[in-house]
Amino acid sequence: MNIAQKPSRAAAGARASKKSKSLDVDLATTKPGTPGGVFMRQFWIAVGRSQDLATGKAKPIRIMSENFTLYRGASGKAFCVDAQCPHRFAMMHLGWVEGDDIRCVYHGWKFDGAGQCIEQPAEEAGFARKVKIGNYPCDEYLGLVWVYFGEGKPPAFPPFPHRQTPGVIDVWNVEHVPCNYLQSFENSMDEVHVAFTHAPGGSHARLSQDLPIISAEERDWGLLRFGKRKTGLVRQSLHYAPNVTRVIVPPQPGMDGVGGWPELYFSFTPVDDENHLWLLPVHVQVAEGPERDAYLEKRAQFVKLLAQTRPSVDLAREIMDGKHCYADIRHPDLAILQDIAVQAGQGRIADRAHEHLGRSDAGIIAWRKILTRELKAIAEGRKPKKWKTPPADIEPTLGF
Repeated sequence: MNIAQKPSRAAAGARASKKSKSLDVDLATTKPGTPGGVFMRQFWIAVGRSQDLATGKAKPIRIMSENFTLYRGASGKAFCVDAQCPHRFAMMHLGWVEGDDIRCVYHGWKFDGAGQCIEQPAEEAGFARKVKIGNYPCDEYLGLVWVYFGEGKPPAFPPFPHRQTPGVIDVWNVEHVPCNYLQSFENSMDEVHVAFTHAPGGSHARLSQDLPIISAEERDWGLLRFGKRKTGLVRQSLHYAPNVTRVIVPPQPGMDGVGGWPELYFSFTPVDDENHLWLLPVHVQVAEGPERDAYLEKRAQFVKLLAQTRPSVDLAREIMDGKHCYADIRHPDLAILQDIAVQAGQGRIADRAHEHLGRSDAGIIAWRKILTRELKAIAEGRKPKKWKTPPADIEPTLGF
């Protein structure tokens, strides 16, 4: 382009302004009190793996820019309460779990699972009933702990159905991803990236034989996305509001011979606006007996190998820093590593105002319209959409 052909700053600014019109609400934030935070807190949110919460133990968690204490009582039930004791703000997870109650390490104040203070060793009788700590409904499903952080009665549980055919529910490693959750949720709606992002290593080769035509439809539970191939076959994927993708994915390396392609229930959980978790339960269709045993044996071997390998996010950071060539990296969880590098490489919070979306971004465009509409309604004091529990008869399909 010669100097005469360069657009003026005014013209460039006008284009940028035009692009920004649809982004006049902050789609990325989930901080408390913001439209995005209110939107997310209408739903059950997955906060961690059940297997990582031992009976009688408490741990700190940070979800949507707020800190909490998660613990498992002697009954086996999970509880979620505020991060700090209301007495003098000691961290609650430093204390002890007693039965289904939790005692603060600082002055021994004890709270039941509903947050009510029930014991204050150094205080007068009757004072305890005046003190309560914030508590949040907890339940467990698909090997994950789910918490409702919103106001009023929580929606129905579980938040969505899973496939009822025989098989194993397997929960993959938790990934801590250094960017905004929406970047990953949107990536899950982008089927075309598979042919390029996952070409090195060939993990998604069968999905890369041709590029699908993408379309999407809003449903009363979220977004139903279609990827139509040249054969006429359609890969159908489900995106449950506000942050879960249900999709059939290639097996992990070395797992090809048992169980076929697993069905993934992928939660993208915000830690804060610049970090999020990947929580990854899968349903593997294997019959009881030798087939199931063979899968579990191979899976144990894979987990052992993974434990001996550098974490995906560490290598992804080094790729982003230019210390390794993206195309040369090999790793047991290669596809996960590749996705982290690409999505976190967009920046902690992607600059959506200057993107150039195309036909293949139909799912992303559809979800942004829904999210923008909902956040605007909340910001303006109007009633947002009443989301429903998804029906069991709409399931993902592989499309080949």
